[in-house]
Amino acid sequence: MSELIHNHYQTIAGMYEDLWFYSEDFVQFITNEIIEHLCLKNTDILIDLGCGTGIYAKEINNQMQLYNPIICVDSSNKMLEQIPNNLKYKCVEMDAINFSASSRTYNKIIIKELMHHINEEKLLLSNLFQRLTCGGILLLILLPPKIDYPLFSKALRKYEEVQPNYNNLASLLEKIGFHVAVDFVEYPLAIPKSKYLQMVQNRYMSLLSTFDDEQLALGLAEMEQKYAQQSILKFSDRFVFITASKT
Repeated sequence: MSELIHNHYQTIAGMYEDLWFYSEDFVQFITNEIIEHLCLKNTDILIDLGCGTGIYAKEINNQMQLYNPIICVDSSNKMLEQIPNNLKYKCVEMDAINFSASSRTYNKIIIKELMHHINEEKLLLSNLFQRLTCGGILLLILLPPKIDYPLFSKALRKYEEVQPNYNNLASLLEKIGFHVAVDFVEYPLAIPKSKYLQMVQNRYMSLLSTFDDEQLALGLAEMEQKYAQQSILKFSDRFVFITASKT
């Protein structure tokens, strides 16, 4: 992860959940999909790699009782500080590559919207394959190559330039030795325009941290004009769920 992106997450840590917690229903829905795709059992040892503030780790604990603490890994100490300090979580401040090389084993891993920050994809996924127990599952969640978020045009083009293609990741996982299945999950969103513009102003997506204040202001002006007649912005959040099993 670049220094720019690391600093971005350090900066927004305190408001991260306000920016990304669209609704309780949204988080519950995505978490339920995570639990199902991971075939999560209460005896599992779960790694949330690139956990952020633990939005989904916390909801997993709301939906089921795990006997082991969820190991929440993130390179941002500010993000980890938002996770409850209790026996349900074990926080590890470490980048993904270094963590994957550490000498520990586990049987379930979730990586949600982190792969676009990883430069050494093969190294990371190969390391995780070695650390997973037989029968273990790695769940990668990422956005598709194109999104229909109501962003300004330069942001959408930038997104398409940097977003990894899920087909390439699925092929890489298969070459490493995983059995791979690809699924698509969609959730309709309706967000007040004023709130969404504020989210963009606060650079709720790490992508937006690559635009300086002047560029962001121009982008916001473009959005104001494009969506002038709308008070509610409606769009779908689409995710690719790549389930990689070690047999």
